[in-house]
Amino acid sequence: MPAFGLDIGTTSIKAVQLDKQGENFSLLAAGITPTPTRGMETENQKDLEAVAVAVKKLITDTKITSRDVAISLPESKVYTRLISLPLLTDEEVSSAIAWQAEPYIPIPVTEASLDYQIVGRTEAVQGKPGKTDVLLIAAPKALIKQYLDVCSIAGLNVVQVMSELLALTSALATDKQTVLLADIGSTSTDFAIVRSGQLLVSRSVATGGNVLTRAVSAGLSVDTQRAEEYKKSYGLNASFLEGRVKASVEPAFRVIVEEAKKTIQYYRSEIGRDDQVSSMILSGGTAGIPDSTSYIANALGIEVLVGDPFAGIAKNEQTAKSLASWAPLYGISVGLAKYSYT
Repeated sequence: MPAFGLDIGTTSIKAVQLDKQGENFSLLAAGITPTPTRGMETENQKDLEAVAVAVKKLITDTKITSRDVAISLPESKVYTRLISLPLLTDEEVSSAIAWQAEPYIPIPVTEASLDYQIVGRTEAVQGKPGKTDVLLIAAPKALIKQYLDVCSIAGLNVVQVMSELLALTSALATDKQTVLLADIGSTSTDFAIVRSGQLLVSRSVATGGNVLTRAVSAGLSVDTQRAEEYKKSYGLNASFLEGRVKASVEPAFRVIVEEAKKTIQYYRSEIGRDDQVSSMILSGGTAGIPDSTSYIANALGIEVLVGDPFAGIAKNEQTAKSLASWAPLYGISVGLAKYSYT
């Protein structure tokens, strides 16, 4: 049985198990639970054991049957870069990737686990040398061990480890367009440019839902819990509370929008692609705050929508209703579960 997807986030843990018949997916199980205090932000053994206990309970509660799991690593701690190598065969790329990676990652290669995807090749023409475009992904071995240890304590067998944005690409990107993905989590926002289903650009910025909540708390002089409720209920809608929630949220949210612009500009200027980014797809717990899509669309001049990772996945009506409001949180775990079938 293929692996289920497990996304251990800063504030919540998500798990999804899928079945696949032919080209069609169906949902077997899905669930979410709060991440214990400190979560994966510590190397303390007791904290990691608390995460493992939460994972085990989630698996039991959701009735997930597989013990093989695909996990994701936080984008802010993974190094992803599109690099150009000479025109090489697959075997030559495999041999060269370790020493080619060194200039692009901020830690010694010996301390990193490397992976890569060959994006494409350009043949030599009119005196210009050919090249091989490669997506390089590197993660600290110590970080991977931390996640492997948690899964081992939970009685799971890790069969796939990948970055959050690679998983999100599997869940939300299409095969025929160039899109900007934005996963707005609690502590960071991760951006990806995906062309025809291939991740080409990724970056992470330290602005997320918690920053917006603190802005509302300060602006309206309310506690964090009430500020979180206001953010989710009113967001960027100026029609409520005399527009005070929007006025508080907007400066911090504008940072996210400006970073989205920079990501698109980088893709156009540095990657050298002529195609246009056709749309932006939002994911994560802050993706659905009121009027966020229209606000970003006006700023970027492109279509913006909240992604539904369960779209096209068969499920019963009751399950569909129960997942509707939670769908943006499941993008990474759905992508992990899908990827296990490739």
